[in-house]
Amino acid sequence: MIKNLVNKNLSLVYKKPALYVAALVFSLVFFGYHYATLTTETSLESLLFEKDPDLVFYEQFKDQFGENVSLVVGFSAPDIFAQNVLEFISEQTSALEKLKTVDKVISLSNVEHIQGSDKDFIVEQLLENFPEDWEDLERIRKNALGSSLIQGALVSADSQATLFLIFPQENLDSQAGDAKFVAQVKETFSQTREKWPEFKFHYSGSIQTRLSLTQATNKDMLIFMPLTYLLLIIFMCFILRSFWLVSLAIINVSFCLISTLACLKLIGGTMGPMTSILPPLIMALAVSDTIHIFTDFLKQDRSNPYLLKVEKTLHNLAVPCFLTSLTTAIGFLSLAISDIPPIRHFGLASAAGMMIEFYLSMTIIPLGLYFLRNKPSITNRRTAPTRMMHEKLERLADLLPKYCRPLLTGSLMLILFSFIAASNLEIETNLLEYFKKNSVTYQDARFVDEQLGGTESLEVSIRTKNPDHLLDIKTLKIIEKIEIFLKKQDIVSHVSSINDFYREMNKAFHNNDPDWHRLPDSRALAAQYLLLYDGKDIENVLDPPHQWTHVSARINVHSSKKITQLIKQLRNYIRNEINSDDIKIRLTGQALIANKLIDYIIKSQIESLVMAVVLIFIVMFRIFKSIRLGLISIIPNSLPILFNFAVMGASGIPLNSATAIIAAIAIGIAVDDTIHFIHAYQVEKNNNQPTELSIKNAITKKGSPIISTSLILTGGFCVLLVSQFNPTIQFGLLTSLIMIFALISDLIILPVILLKLDNVKKS
Repeated sequence: MIKNLVNKNLSLVYKKPALYVAALVFSLVFFGYHYATLTTETSLESLLFEKDPDLVFYEQFKDQFGENVSLVVGFSAPDIFAQNVLEFISEQTSALEKLKTVDKVISLSNVEHIQGSDKDFIVEQLLENFPEDWEDLERIRKNALGSSLIQGALVSADSQATLFLIFPQENLDSQAGDAKFVAQVKETFSQTREKWPEFKFHYSGSIQTRLSLTQATNKDMLIFMPLTYLLLIIFMCFILRSFWLVSLAIINVSFCLISTLACLKLIGGTMGPMTSILPPLIMALAVSDTIHIFTDFLKQDRSNPYLLKVEKTLHNLAVPCFLTSLTTAIGFLSLAISDIPPIRHFGLASAAGMMIEFYLSMTIIPLGLYFLRNKPSITNRRTAPTRMMHEKLERLADLLPKYCRPLLTGSLMLILFSFIAASNLEIETNLLEYFKKNSVTYQDARFVDEQLGGTESLEVSIRTKNPDHLLDIKTLKIIEKIEIFLKKQDIVSHVSSINDFYREMNKAFHNNDPDWHRLPDSRALAAQYLLLYDGKDIENVLDPPHQWTHVSARINVHSSKKITQLIKQLRNYIRNEINSDDIKIRLTGQALIANKLIDYIIKSQIESLVMAVVLIFIVMFRIFKSIRLGLISIIPNSLPILFNFAVMGASGIPLNSATAIIAAIAIGIAVDDTIHFIHAYQVEKNNNQPTELSIKNAITKKGSPIISTSLILTGGFCVLLVSQFNPTIQFGLLTSLIMIFALISDLIILPVILLKLDNVKKS
């Protein structure tokens, strides 16, 4: 059926070439528009299923207590409470507050401080009155370091580092809005360098991470496509050695690329660190079929009419090209069941791209060859496998029977080692870990982590059944138990809650006596404190009905493993130690959302891989019409996946949103060469050739194109090594290795298995 459809399409190309050109131009405009309007999305929330219960709750949490999305600017000084430093903080805060893109700024100059006597207390800014002498400076230092609301939250305990928390306007939630907001803030800080050249500023926080991801993604795209084009042109020039054929191949590859990225836009996807892998991937896969077609075309008998050679070429390759495109598309399509939107979109777009690639290869290439039919450089050319390559493949085929047993023994030992190494595989989902350790984004985040306790937080939502329940001392004691537990954890740098306000108000009400820095003794006193409090910061931790609050734990690491352990321990502690039917406690926050990805990645990895294996090998059984060959074909395609996990486990490369998709993709790509090899072997066996000779003929006939396509794919994936992101680099490295593993499996391990089974059958 496929051959008939390809032949009908080819006859129409010959009859109405102008109509086909017009249709291709129209479709190029359509796809080009959607490609040009493809946007970039890098937020953490975009990685989760939109109806995920934890994500839904987190959105409700942010609606109540405000979104914890800010630009964090930290800097250090020998003494933060020196007069010139406080002067800088005050002036800089005023300048930032004047920016139209800024909603509010929190710094040492305007943070609320609770000051009181034995009868009353007031809420005022820490720098309500600018210090005039040394005594004023020491008073400010004492007030700041003595306040649990300030020390550890805005200034380090050693008084050598502090930060600005800068919140954007609510409508600045787009890529352009983020860029404008951050640019204005950075420009404001850069203008202070003449007056305060000794300060070096470190930009961190969720907005900076999100913007850096977007900028790095766009930069990757600007590098990936030109570099991939360059490598593919070099490969094709070496193999085809024809300007016109290389040009036609580039046209076909470009059309496939634009169509695939347009499909990504049409299904609701966006560009991001993961989907930026698509361009070099699709381009490398598209050029593989192109080279197969051109190589076969140039091998046709020159005495045949030109268009007949095109027809014979497509007749020979229609089915294998369709099957390889189909199996690759199945590998991609298996990712569509993922609950992680970027992975799902990646799978759908790339699967659609592979089927579009098959149609375009069967249309654009014959159409181009039709218009190039009078080019002597093509009509008079003929290629054949180089003698050197042919001899090496013959030698390999002759050696395999001699070393059959040691090769199988070595393979089994390697498999055992791979299982052991793969057991060390870990998962990493923190977006900051996407960046290289020497990048400015990572270094700035490390400064904030080490000097000021970090910007990422785990939130413990505490909701009571009845209003004013958070005035009850028993409830506040439960919150205090959670605080104490969190403060004992190594990765928690600072803990804050409504209890900090109660303790500060209690201390202020008793003439700032540190001995009274504790919870009030009664519900009535707690209610009185809230009545007297006239500040605004408490709105961030307590709702008006006094029945919903949260404990915030700042985390100073970006390790998913350590954060996962903390979440597990905290949940166990709450379940075993907190006994109250009137309180509903639930974990939330960005740290939990990032951790949530671990479950999705594991589930996605297992489900997509199982689906890909089942569907692909059903196709294999149908192709070979042999259960025996179908089962044998599983081995050379499973081994590269196992070796991939072994490399990841041994080298410390984690599973993340990029590396989690490798297995399903790789098995869809690697199976292509297996199909070509076993098909050639089957043809030889059907001609009553002995097994050893059948394998030798299959190696010599298919070895060269298998090696060529494997090297092209390896080169295409190696382009990803220049990425700004660690996961993308890891994806490029691992997929390149898988292509090499698959090449070895198809040309060495698969023939050895066939030889061994044939010997067993004879005995």
